[in-house]
Amino acid sequence: MCLPSEAMAHDDPVVTVRVMCDGFNMLDMDAVLGEISDSATLSVDRQVQGLDQIEAWVKEQMDGDLRIEIIDMGTPKQLSDGYTLTWIGRFSREDWRRAGIESRDVSNRVVIHNGRITEWTANIGGGPAGEGPTIAPAAIAVTDPSGLNGVPLLFGIPVSLIVAVLLAIGGAALIVRMMLRG
Repeated sequence: MCLPSEAMAHDDPVVTVRVMCDGFNMLDMDAVLGEISDSATLSVDRQVQGLDQIEAWVKEQMDGDLRIEIIDMGTPKQLSDGYTLTWIGRFSREDWRRAGIESRDVSNRVVIHNGRITEWTANIGGGPAGEGPTIAPAAIAVTDPSGLNGVPLLFGIPVSLIVAVLLAIGGAALIVRMMLRG
């Protein structure tokens, strides 16, 4: 079996963030951990650092059904030994939804070295990540904006809905054809 870091390592910082967010949305801990360095520092709802704390934090977020929708992906800026990237996401968690808060917009800044996130700073409220208020404890979660929890989408529409509509159209066309013949 490949370790997450070996299986997921790549050089594109945008892909790194997308794979991590998709990992949260699919509750795939290996995918998320494959994009975060074992020695990273995360300042999302609180500061966590090192493999044990990161693993516990990711599990806590998955237990809270964290969902992350990427709203705006910035342009990576190259560092001497990696990249920095800012992006805006819409985060949602089950505990927030129960409290009547569907989601929160979060500004994020990541530093990536050797294809893995070494720093992740998040800020609720739209200001630049690392400035202003940070997310309150237990406040991180990602929202599937469709509420479909992993149902495949085509052009933002659930594939199952597309199939149902096509079947309905085909059935209606068959009925019309039979009526015209009869």
